[in-house]
Amino acid sequence: MLWQTGPAFTVKRSSEHPRSLLANIKQQRKRVKIASRERLENLQYKSRIKTMFKTLSLAAAEDKDKAQQLALELIALIDRAAGRGVLHANNAARKKSRVTAIIQLAEGVSKPAGPATTEPKSGKSKADSRVERTAAKRSKKEETNKKQAVRAEAAAKAGKKASEAPSDSTPAAEAPPAGGGAAAKQAEAEAETQGQVEAESSEAEAPSETSGQAGEPAGTAAETPEKADGEGE
Repeated sequence: MLWQTGPAFTVKRSSEHPRSLLANIKQQRKRVKIASRERLENLQYKSRIKTMFKTLSLAAAEDKDKAQQLALELIALIDRAAGRGVLHANNAARKKSRVTAIIQLAEGVSKPAGPATTEPKSGKSKADSRVERTAAKRSKKEETNKKQAVRAEAAAKAGKKASEAPSDSTPAAEAPPAGGGAAAKQAEAEAETQGQVEAESSEAEAPSETSGQAGEPAGTAAETPEKADGEGE
């Protein structure tokens, strides 16, 4: 047992754990021992699972019945390790799926998978595929920009034509009628319409004048009896 002293603390180095500085607290020393023991147990589970995988792969090629029994034992061991926290739940699920794939491959149900059992892929590499995808995206973007430019140009032309249309129609409307039969007929029609409007306005003013003239004799008739009375007197 070695002792290491310092100005603020005194630490005891254990011969059983040369790399760890143990605290003076009894509970902490106990927790270090428990963690070391649990770590060894976890390593035992992982090592046993790897060994059983190798045994299962050999048995699947020679004896299918033995492989079935080993598969059941291996799946039970994986579940037990996952329950103790040695393996993550997703890791345990992948390992059980691997066991099932080995059994199915031995029975001829599924095809072999993996880089060692599959044929080499023929074709382009990932880098070439990535370059092609980038070029395709760039060309598609350029086509979209061209279409947008054409639409904007068409919209600008349409707006320019719409702004020029009123200026072209105004001089034609204000221009005097040129000589010809159609222009003369139009002028005559306008003159007739104006004459009819003047006639209607004169007829509307005539009744008011006649009513004023008719009122004057009535007044004279009312005055005559008074004059007659005055003369009689």
